[in-house]
This record gives sequence, structure tokens and C-alpha cells, in this order.
Amino acid sequence: MLLKQMKYFITIVDCHSFTEAAEQCFISQSAISQQIKSLEKELGIRLFERNKRQFSLTPAGEYFYRHGKVILDEIEDFKGNLVGNGYTID
Repeated sequence: MLLKQMKYFITIVDCHSFTEAAEQCFISQSAISQQIKSLEKELGIRLFERNKRQFSLTPAGEYFYRHGKVILDEIEDFKGNLVGNGYTID
């Protein structure tokens, strides 16, 4: 699983839209959909219930969203602390 896929998933849920999430992530709607399908395949679970142009989260999707959001926030804090402490790439 890529962190980017997790970010895409979180963004879709926050935006309530694959299209808006794709715009925010600067990728096409078909690319973000493909990334989510790949993520679901890798995890072996469905994260979304899809109904035509609407979706809802499965129980697994809700769990993934709650915990994924915490993980991504921690990663951002971690990155900020590295930069804030003056670490650079040599």
C-alpha cells in the first residue's frame, strides 16, 4: 500500500467526491479511481459501496478512514519535525 493511495482515499471521503478529490490531488478522475481499486485489491476488502454516481463507506472503509487519517497526520507532523529540527538531505 502506498501512502499516496491512502491520501487519495482520505481526500475522496473528505470531498464526498471522486472528481473533486482528483482535482485536489492533481490527477484524473480515472487515475484516482484506478488507485482506489488497486488499494482495495491489495487489502482484499471493499472500502466503498458504489451506487451509480454515489458512494458510501463500508464498515472497513470507515475503519480505514479513521485510522488512515491519524496515520497521515502523524506522518505530516513527523516530516515537519524533521525540517523544523534542521535535518537536510546531504
